[in-house]
Amino acid sequence: MRILFLTLPIVLLAGCHKAPPPPHPMDGPIPAQICTEVKKSLDKLETSDGVEITGKGEAMIEQAVWFEVSPEERDSLAQALAYQASCASGRQSAQQEVTIRSEDGTLLMHRFVSTEINIQNAFGGGGQGDQAR
Repeated sequence: MRILFLTLPIVLLAGCHKAPPPPHPMDGPIPAQICTEVKKSLDKLETSDGVEITGKGEAMIEQAVWFEVSPEERDSLAQALAYQASCASGRQSAQQEVTIRSEDGTLLMHRFVSTEINIQNAFGGGGQGDQAR
């Protein structure tokens, strides 16, 4: 009887907590068309002097080159590196890690970029006009 009184509060407390939400399911791989375009862009960039890309969301860029590009171009590069890594892994990611370093190893950028794609919006669907059909 004593054991029942000791375990009853534990059982009651366990029932009071909500279960954590399930992980957000990814909608599958990045569409091949996007992967192809990202690869073309990064291959073209890599042919220029001072840029090396690993394909894992990482790049090495000469520091002088890095400081010549605008913040918007840096953001575009981070997005492209994130998509390249997601394409290589075969899945979308809410937080794809991107790291860019200078030739001497100095960290120039480290961030997490979403590569989740809403297919309807990416290819022009899902708008108001589609609902009227």
